[in-house]
Amino acid sequence: MLKGYNPAARRRIGWLCVSYGLFLFGFFTLGFLSNQKAAAWINFILDAVLCAVMLVLNAGLFSRRYKAPLAAKLALLLVTLGLAGFTVFAFLLPENGLPPVLFA
Repeated sequence: MLKGYNPAARRRIGWLCVSYGLFLFGFFTLGFLSNQKAAAWINFILDAVLCAVMLVLNAGLFSRRYKAPLAAKLALLLVTLGLAGFTVFAFLLPENGLPPVLFA
C-alpha cells in the first residue's frame, strides 16, 4: 500500500492511522460506560489530545524530509481537520446535546 513512500513517512502515516482508529474506538465505546458524564469527559479529553497529536503529525508530514504525494498529505490533513471539527461540534457547541452532559 505505501511502497513508494520512504520509511519515515510510512511510520508517520501509520501513527496517524492508529490515532484515527483510537479516535473512532473512543467515540463508539462512549455509551458502554455506566457513568455517562464521566464517559463524556473522558471521551472529550481523549479526542482533544488525539486531535492535537494528529495535527502535529500532519504538520511534520509536510516537511521536505517525508517523500509522499501532496494529495495523500492533503487527504490526511482533511481527515484530521474533520475529526477536530467533529470534536468541537459535538462537545463544545451548545445546541448539540452533549455540552449539557459536559457542563451540567
